[in-house]
Amino acid sequence: MLQQGQVFKLRSDPDELSLWAYRYRVGGRGSRRVQRGGFVSEQDASEALERALERVRRERGCGTALTFAELVDEYLAQHDGESETIEKLSWLLTKAVKAFGTRRLPQLRSQEIAACG
Repeated sequence: MLQQGQVFKLRSDPDELSLWAYRYRVGGRGSRRVQRGGFVSEQDASEALERALERVRRERGCGTALTFAELVDEYLAQHDGESETIEKLSWLLTKAVKAFGTRRLPQLRSQEIAACG
């Protein structure tokens, strides 16, 4: 069983910017708890939590199967390169995302990708 997790504000001094964190349990009550912090906004922490939960679901074979656009976004977010390189990769993938972005990865077939030329 995988909990939904939670996002919360970390304590901070009144003069400092607030930081956010998330936590979840891998196997329900009594299991190991994963916690990550240091996010500058609640939305950043929430998005990171969703990515972490999806990663755990995929490892367990019960993921929701990414769409092609989600895969591209995840790839670009993890890509360790100069901003110009990431921008060019994003530009190069624009046509493929436009054609297949909403499709779940298990639905994609190499024949139709090749036919899109």
